[in-house]
Amino acid sequence: MNVLVVYCHPSKKSFTAKLKDAFLEGLEKAGHDYEISDLYDMNFDSTMSESEYLFDSMESCAEERLCGDVAKEQVKIQGSDAVVFIFPVFWSASPAMLVGWFQRVMTKDFAYGENPKIPSLDKAACLVSLAEDMETAQGKAHIEAMKATMLGSKIFVNAKESQIDVFDKLSADLSSAEDREKLMDEYLKKAFELGASF
Repeated sequence: MNVLVVYCHPSKKSFTAKLKDAFLEGLEKAGHDYEISDLYDMNFDSTMSESEYLFDSMESCAEERLCGDVAKEQVKIQGSDAVVFIFPVFWSASPAMLVGWFQRVMTKDFAYGENPKIPSLDKAACLVSLAEDMETAQGKAHIEAMKATMLGSKIFVNAKESQIDVFDKLSADLSSAEDREKLMDEYLKKAFELGASF
């Protein structure tokens, strides 16, 4: 299976980065091919320009008018059997750069319109890190908002199978350092297994 991994976190030292690495190790063990769109490494421009807005507003869109970075991401999706998003929840939402990725890449004639070019995927998934406990009222609200956004996106709508895995309780305020280390070790094993069984 060809898997596109869209990864978004500003720090290479983060636990989310470790989750990504563990998941990729699992993909490798399972024999999958993968490509990574590391949005921060790519310095992906998350801001939709006026010309891009007008491009989407026109009745017909010419492919050659797409910005180069957007066209490249669309080509990656078209060559994939599955797309996986790995990111943290920041202030009840995914990082702004990932929001911008969706706004810019999911263009008319690619993601929607009369004959969209976005492929039917075998699978779409999210691995999400969360500081809060997702069983609390605030944690549940964050997860429900994220699910509504991600599961309603054209990528998930066009996938035969979808899943979202949340790695919560990562705040240092919720547990002792020792308990937190154990929890993170368990999470990394889970991320590896998710990749290995993908």
